[in-house]
Amino acid sequence: MKKIEAVIPQSKLEGAFIALKELDLGGLTYYDSKGRGQIPRPKLPSGRGTSTYVPEFNVNSTIILVAKDSMVDKIIDKILGSTSTGLAGEGKIFISEIDDAVDIGSNKRGESAI
Repeated sequence: MKKIEAVIPQSKLEGAFIALKELDLGGLTYYDSKGRGQIPRPKLPSGRGTSTYVPEFNVNSTIILVAKDSMVDKIIDKILGSTSTGLAGEGKIFISEIDDAVDIGSNKRGESAI
């Protein structure tokens, strides 16, 4: 089993969800995150005046899912296809090994838990 963590711009989250729905996944988790990478941070209006400021971090979303080894390439292709435009700073995908998983409700272990 593999854990896939994809950090993507928040504006790309809906497209990633739609693409991942096409696969037979047990589920996923996502949360809003902030980070600083190569993508330029937008200038935002400051209060009522005409001044602007550049925030320290970009607003991102992080998708986390655990999948069978045989599904990893398909998942990566779906994420890349729905989020990548080929520009630097569009995020990262991290893949790590999972030794075991336990479904709390059913007490299933291993791949049957995902």
